[in-house]
Amino acid sequence: MASFRLENNRKEIEAIERETFSYGPLEVHKLDVYYPPVEPDSVTPVLIFFYGGGFTSGSRSSPPSNLVYNNLGAFFASRGVLTVIPEYRLVPLITYPQGAEDVQEAIKWVAERFNRSVDSNGVDLPRRRRLFVMGHSAGGVHLASVMLNATLFAPIAPVIRGWVLVGVPVLIPPQGRPGFSAAAIQYYGSVQAIKRYQPLGLLKSCTVQDPDYVGRLPPLRSLTAASESRYIRKGMQAFAEEYKGKGGMTEQIMLEGHDHLSTVLALSTGSGEEWGVQLVQWMMSPLDEPPPVDK
Repeated sequence: MASFRLENNRKEIEAIERETFSYGPLEVHKLDVYYPPVEPDSVTPVLIFFYGGGFTSGSRSSPPSNLVYNNLGAFFASRGVLTVIPEYRLVPLITYPQGAEDVQEAIKWVAERFNRSVDSNGVDLPRRRRLFVMGHSAGGVHLASVMLNATLFAPIAPVIRGWVLVGVPVLIPPQGRPGFSAAAIQYYGSVQAIKRYQPLGLLKSCTVQDPDYVGRLPPLRSLTAASESRYIRKGMQAFAEEYKGKGGMTEQIMLEGHDHLSTVLALSTGSGEEWGVQLVQWMMSPLDEPPPVDK
């Protein structure tokens, strides 16, 4: 049903200006930039979205009719948010943490290009835009792997204002989800490595060397579909509780009427978009006021 509505809104989606760039040395290192119809002002945010696909599939422009994830880029851009959707490497061509490294490289590229400006004399000016990052499903696993790894996060820490996880398997089942579990073992190398390096494992261990690490991370929005798989719902709940317990700022949001895929498919259809509207409001909040979160 959502794909039918996307097709009906094809003209609106394709009306948003889009440009493709390379952010790294490999052919897969491409990203699409969706520009707001009006030139962004000094407080207009940038959103970088990392799609899912169970570690083995996914593309920045996918079926049906190559409107996914164009619909997401168009949705946020049409509301004044410069939106970026990068491609990243997939299993079986990568192992941990190469997916996270691609995510970090894409964020660094965006920060350099869109979060920095110079005056007529070539002098750096203060950063103009706030940068937000969002990951859905396996894309959120890679994003969380960056945020919870001090080495990967340090180069991008100054530019990120907030981060969003949508339906992310932060607790990866070693069995019971045959395709996904097998891909995770291939990516991480073993069941033991999954337990250690999956997002919930990283969250539990990242404060060993630095007890205040999580408390210094940007605010997190944790979005879970009401009809999400049980292992994702339970994992996201445990992750949010652990995040708060370690001093992090987070807000948990249940998306009623949605399942794992409908969250992103609903955007630009006119139905089930409320979470996207709320996210825009959060990103647009004044610079001198922190986003509303529970702590």
